[in-house]
Parts: sequence; C-alpha cells; structure tokens
Amino acid sequence: MTVLHDFRMLQAVEQAGGLAIAFNANEFSLPYSTISLASTSIADLKEILQVWQKGGRKGVERLVKEKEKAGGKGDRENFHWTSGRKDLDQIIALHKRIRRVVREEAGKLG
Repeated sequence: MTVLHDFRMLQAVEQAGGLAIAFNANEFSLPYSTISLASTSIADLKEILQVWQKGGRKGVERLVKEKEKAGGKGDRENFHWTSGRKDLDQIIALHKRIRRVVREEAGKLG
C-alpha cells in the first residue's frame, strides 16, 4: 500500500524509465506509477519482476497489458499499465476495494 509521499518516489522511477509499481495504491500514487497491482498477495509480482530482469520495460509492458486484458482473478492479479494513462477512476476504485479486503483480513489476525 502506498502513502501520500510515495508519489515522489514513483514519479522519479517512472521518469527514469524504471518500473514504478503501485501496489494496492491510493489516488495520489497511481498517476505516477508505471504499473499497478491490486491484489491480496504481493507474490503476484513475481512473474512481472522475472520479465523485468529479462525483457526490461518493454517486456513488462507486454505482459501487464496481456494480464490487464485477461482480467484479474477475483482479489488477485489485477494488473494495469498506468504509465501515461489519464482515466484512473476504475483502477482507483479497485485498489480501494482490495485495500479494504486486506485490512479486514489483517483485522481477523488480531
């Protein structure tokens, strides 16, 4: 999950051509990210990071756009290519919902 000041870090990474990942992010961070993942498991990033090592940004872009087109698996693997995207309302709503799910599950742990 991101906090208000995370946008500066994401912005710097994105501007440098890196991979600025917004995980269960808020509306302040998403506009500055390269990709976003709304999920109950950060392990969903494993494949993305493996592709980054081999294929760089272009490889990740192809994979994320394929995953975005296929759609998430419930509360998992909800990827979006956010670099340059203007309309983020649906993505913001999805991230907000997943953050709520994660918080509810964490609350059950005590």
